[in-house]
Amino acid sequence: MRRKKRMAAAFLAAVMVAGSLVSVPGTRVLAEEKTQESAEHVDVLRIGTTYKATSYSVMDTSSAFGRMLYNSFVNLNFWAFDENGQISTEGCFFDSWEVSEDNTQLTAHFDATDLYWHDGEPVTMEDVLFTFAYYQKQNYPWFLRISDVEAADEQTVRLTFEEGYAFAFVNSTNLMYGVLPKHVWEKVEDPAVYDGEDAAVGCGPYRLVSKDADAQVSYYEAVENYSKGEITVDKVELHSYDSQSSLIMAMQNNEIDVMYGYSASLDTTLLPLVDGDENIDRGESQNTATYQIMFGFNQYPTSDLNFRKAVRAALDYDLLCDSLTGGYGEVANQGAVSPSCLGYVDSLEKNSRDLELAAQYLDEGGYVDVDGDGFRELPDGSPMDVKIQLQNQTDLYKRIAEMLQINLEEVGIRTTVDEETIANSDYATQLRMEGTYEIYISMTTVGMATWGGIANYLADVTITSGQHFGTYADEDYLAAYNGILYSSSYEEYMEEFGKIQEMNASDCPGIALAIMETFYPYRTDRITGWTNYPAWGVINPTTWYTAVAK
Repeated sequence: MRRKKRMAAAFLAAVMVAGSLVSVPGTRVLAEEKTQESAEHVDVLRIGTTYKATSYSVMDTSSAFGRMLYNSFVNLNFWAFDENGQISTEGCFFDSWEVSEDNTQLTAHFDATDLYWHDGEPVTMEDVLFTFAYYQKQNYPWFLRISDVEAADEQTVRLTFEEGYAFAFVNSTNLMYGVLPKHVWEKVEDPAVYDGEDAAVGCGPYRLVSKDADAQVSYYEAVENYSKGEITVDKVELHSYDSQSSLIMAMQNNEIDVMYGYSASLDTTLLPLVDGDENIDRGESQNTATYQIMFGFNQYPTSDLNFRKAVRAALDYDLLCDSLTGGYGEVANQGAVSPSCLGYVDSLEKNSRDLELAAQYLDEGGYVDVDGDGFRELPDGSPMDVKIQLQNQTDLYKRIAEMLQINLEEVGIRTTVDEETIANSDYATQLRMEGTYEIYISMTTVGMATWGGIANYLADVTITSGQHFGTYADEDYLAAYNGILYSSSYEEYMEEFGKIQEMNASDCPGIALAIMETFYPYRTDRITGWTNYPAWGVINPTTWYTAVAK
């Protein structure tokens, strides 16, 4: 018989002991432990966001409604990361899970007793089996690694993987994926375009009851007698604003209680408005996300190590840090990930500017100013004009591009900002998907930073729902990336992630431009029991069970 290992992120030390068995508490226990009988329920929690209210589908995470799905809100995530960046089952669909010794089988348990879809249909094993098949049908890469799905019993599903992906699967499918109602989605061929009223049906603690498209507000009510735990927030309102300044003004006027965003922290220039109100907490924590530049290995000269190292030595990191963080951050090290990421290697050298070293790398690479115009030519004597391309068209990305141009010109590197990436987001995506960019300004988001960090963007692999970012196909790098995918414990993961960071330092496939603080303000005068997840804020899967009225 195979020896099983129960994994519980809340007990990291125990998880790291090979072969250890740890019981994972269910969400019902969470509510009983954390909610005092005497605590008063919150009548209504008013959430503000800058995402537009454009879609109400549990298969679309791009809108305000969709971003809230990351928090086990209308639908339940399989599982979620906790405030320490490790897997938790609190407030999620699966109550516990086990990984086989060879890491090829995942056995996940759930309790669907008295759990219903919001249209009244019971949640069953048929829904669970359908969900995994449906995600495979949509060609989501992680689900294509599953070779077999079976019901071990009425409340246990067993997934068999083609290789040892089970542990990584849990840590990579915690954000965007939840169980789907079969009776809704079995009739939908293309979920991307389906907008029926039943697209919003979930089995989470809240059901959508109405929406006001003109006011950009949607309204939700807690499910009565919810089987996953006692919900302490009776109603939720989700308000969309056209800017962060409008959102903060609404918070100051006591029209909303909290700001929520995904990798969309409050601009630090607005902090004085927050700090001037004694009833508002700035919701500060260190960000796991980082702005970065990625080098295109399918292009020259960005495929050349001397060139990449010259760029890294030429950048003014103090200026970049101040511009990106508003004075609330620090310079990143050459490992190119945030200290808040699990497995961060703090011994690597910090990025620093050294123009003489940059010139030395360029000289060694054969990049010489032949015609004396102040710009270096390529080693064959032809003109060098490196394109800087932007993933996003915001003013901040444009400012980063401008700073890169100025810094690189000081060491004789001529660059041109690819204006089409600013004017045409489809073109920018095409460059990324095809891997034809040269210097690409992008961002490791909070969700992706938590498992694999910048490597998800640098490695020449396809991630999440068919997205492709990186062009770095070095065998050792891909081996370490595969080591992350095949890891069967957090200990193994951190060892491979450490190798990734060391190769980021030595081979410079990308550069993290700064480590940022993140801010998701919330009011403190009406509600207590908030838990501020780093880089995420006080809106998270536990909020619905722990927030109580003052």
